[in-house]
Amino acid sequence: MKHILTILIFLLTTTLFAQQKETQQLETIDQFLTDEYPKNEPGAVVLISKGDDILFQKAYGLASLTPKRKLKTDMIFRIGSMTKQFTSAAVLQLVEQGKVSLSDTIQQYVPYYPVKEYPITIHHLLSQTSGVPDFFDVDEDEFHLLAKEYTPKDMIAYFKDERLLFEPGSKWAYSNSNYSLLNAVIEKASGMKKRTYMEQFIFNPLGMKSSAIGDPDQVKKKRLVTGHAEDVPGIFKEGPAMSNSVGGVRSTAYDLFLWHRALHDKTVLSEFVVSQLTTEKKIHSGEGTGYGYGFFLRELQGSPTIQHGGNLFGFTTNGLYLPDEDIFVCVLSNTKFDRTPDIADYIGSILIDKPIVIKKKSEIKRDVYKEYIGIYHLKEDVNKRFGIELFDTMLVMVPLDARENAGILRPISDDYFESKEAKATITFTRNDAQEVIGITVEQNGTYHFVRIE
Repeated sequence: MKHILTILIFLLTTTLFAQQKETQQLETIDQFLTDEYPKNEPGAVVLISKGDDILFQKAYGLASLTPKRKLKTDMIFRIGSMTKQFTSAAVLQLVEQGKVSLSDTIQQYVPYYPVKEYPITIHHLLSQTSGVPDFFDVDEDEFHLLAKEYTPKDMIAYFKDERLLFEPGSKWAYSNSNYSLLNAVIEKASGMKKRTYMEQFIFNPLGMKSSAIGDPDQVKKKRLVTGHAEDVPGIFKEGPAMSNSVGGVRSTAYDLFLWHRALHDKTVLSEFVVSQLTTEKKIHSGEGTGYGYGFFLRELQGSPTIQHGGNLFGFTTNGLYLPDEDIFVCVLSNTKFDRTPDIADYIGSILIDKPIVIKKKSEIKRDVYKEYIGIYHLKEDVNKRFGIELFDTMLVMVPLDARENAGILRPISDDYFESKEAKATITFTRNDAQEVIGITVEQNGTYHFVRIE
């Protein structure tokens, strides 16, 4: 009896300690988010779950500036490229039904896409290994184009005559064009509009009542969040109007939680669909791509992650899943080029008790970024060049011969940045007059670049 009592006391003490630790972790996260998203600026909704339980769900900042509306947790965001995981799931359902094969060539469903020098399969498109170049790079004076409705054929017309960047399957390169082609595949193979297909076979079966391609039906307009851009630090302007065909999926943090539980439970979504979505694909050499179908497969402090973000003319989003710990983190922001991937990673690292270092927004000296802008070449080879450019308030490294492979630079400390896309760190070097004269890149070795303009 005494032995049993000792065990019960131990278990109770352990449980209370775990609960206290979790409370402290969530308090730390809440304080960080409160600092990150001031009350009078566009903000974010953040949801954290463990298993079937929602541990944390809170809104910060404003849903719109004119008029001023506070963000609420049930508000609906454009999720940008997070749409790709839903598109992939729809294609895989059609594969299960025998209406599509992963080895089919794209022309079997999209006859108006010209035959290229190499065959392009459905697998190549889903896995971002097709070599089809990215498209639809819209400048600010062309924002009116975003308000137009486009058919998949209209979208494909923007890039259908472009040459492939490489032989399909030989390399990995992220391209939105792949998923425009897949939209056409869904409509051809299913015989219905993508919006209708998604509603009938994904959103409704999963109870995702606030999700749709574009604006959900029968939803009050006040629940729709307005996007913003921060061209000058601290000064926000409203993002452009977007049509349903451009904006992709609109959803809420709670609906995305339902989606991720469906991926875990494999009830509405089958084992085949989930496995294909979340298994890393390889190129011809056997090298892993770090990508499944519509998901990046990475690590966070030694823990595997399944994640994807989105960035779309006023919205930035990220969904991070830690399968070993069964933890899901969703960050939905209504500011373009917000650092939602870094915030999701930071939150995840706190919850697995391996915190990473992240600077507060107030500590990031964004005015200094202008000093880095320029073109740099490899010290030993002048033909290997890239540019450092500023998009809104984000610093971006752009290979001049492959702009589609641009990577966001995330600040670690003064003059020191990380590019998760390139799996590299870069340090800006200065002369005695404190002028930026070069870059040192650490990426499977050390490389020195010289600033030429």
